[in-house]
Amino acid sequence: MDAFTNLTKIILFPLYFLIHRNIFFGFIHKNLIKNFNFKGFKIKLEINNIPLSSYSSFLFNTYEYNDRILVEKYIDKKNKCVIIGGGIGFISVLAYHKSRQSIVVSEINKKILKNLKNTLSYNSCKFKIIKENLVIGPFKEKYSTFYLHKNFISTSKYIKTKDTEQTCKVKNVNIKKINNINIFNTLIIDGEGIEEYFIENISKLKHIKYIIFEIHHNILNKKKVKNLFNILISNKFKKVDKCFNSYYFKKI
Repeated sequence: MDAFTNLTKIILFPLYFLIHRNIFFGFIHKNLIKNFNFKGFKIKLEINNIPLSSYSSFLFNTYEYNDRILVEKYIDKKNKCVIIGGGIGFISVLAYHKSRQSIVVSEINKKILKNLKNTLSYNSCKFKIIKENLVIGPFKEKYSTFYLHKNFISTSKYIKTKDTEQTCKVKNVNIKKINNINIFNTLIIDGEGIEEYFIENISKLKHIKYIIFEIHHNILNKKKVKNLFNILISNKFKKVDKCFNSYYFKKI
């Protein structure tokens, strides 16, 4: 259940730091190219706290590679998607244009909401952005606490590190409050550790038939990952495919 075997670590990790997290190539992209251009889409990068090395992934199209492969391969007109963790909007743009169905995008980091909205609008997506924290079923707490990191992609409820800039309180809202939520049949989850919460509560989302999610092994140990897979299986989901630490499950 590990994302990488020892052999793949030996092969891939040098490539990872050579092209995916490279300050030199990042400098070139940030200063000469500026936006993330992918197959005719322009993903805006009007965000202050993108690490210089991360720009390298935009240059070599390795940003969100795992999720991108699964979205491009499996999302089509049958899917109506809710995306948990909108980020810069890359996966959301792909999901919309692959499905040609209006999407719902959840993103709690206010610092990147403007960039997300601009990216979705520029790429002619039909969308609704949810800036609150989506919860499933009844809840007692009005707000949830999130840790905002220097690297915008590391925003999380679960990890506080030396790079944490601040904590923020985000209002909770029941996912059922989304208009016509029952017509949405697909979850795409890429929030740091939030996959655990949604999979643990998947039995309450009867309308969800397809799930693409990334497992964050820095947060979830092997036992927890195994438990999540067992929950999916017990709810009649079958693993169809994976790409490194991202998975695609379909209800049978």
